[in-house]
Amino acid sequence: MVPRRPRDDRRRASSTYDALLNATVEQLNEAGESEIRLENILAAADCSPSSLYHHFGNLRGLLDEAQIVRFSQTLSERTAVFNEAIQEIRSRDALIEFCAEQIEILVTGENGPLARSRRVDALGSTYMRPDFAKRIGEVQAESCAQLAAALRVPQLRGLIDESVDLYAVSHWVQGLFFSRCLVELVNDEKVEGKWNDLTKQAILAILFGPDVGFSPR
Repeated sequence: MVPRRPRDDRRRASSTYDALLNATVEQLNEAGESEIRLENILAAADCSPSSLYHHFGNLRGLLDEAQIVRFSQTLSERTAVFNEAIQEIRSRDALIEFCAEQIEILVTGENGPLARSRRVDALGSTYMRPDFAKRIGEVQAESCAQLAAALRVPQLRGLIDESVDLYAVSHWVQGLFFSRCLVELVNDEKVEGKWNDLTKQAILAILFGPDVGFSPR
């Protein structure tokens, strides 16, 4: 029989795990994976190398967990806000206005480029690594399921056409916001503005039909 670990030991192990993970997420946010240094993580977490190897196997294992956390956080934070607000909407016009505002926030909001860059950074870590790619895909699928569930509320109220596949739309919409990183690399405000308008028009048309009163600039 494996001896049961005392409660204090379990709490201490959890604390060490979280300290290492939080320190790594913070350093990834500050400088990206290429600038990560093991000694900096250990100093920030006040942990020993043996603790890292015990909980994560090696530095790569720790980085993978931290990338999963970052990827999940940037998806879940917006989804939670969206889900809470959409519950109270009762009219089609109000829902269209709300969705248009949310799209605008996602593409032009102050934290939009930062959130996208963090997600793309995590995606880059999946290259030629099918097991890690599968984990990122699972987080992405869960986020899309949550967004689809939030949109299902107004769909059941007749505010979105019943034929719209909300889960597929959620994947498509999130893919659009990943792709905006390429537009930002061009550093052309006119192109970015046109991209924003086309994206908003397309999303609203899919959800509410071509009669939606939106005119591109």
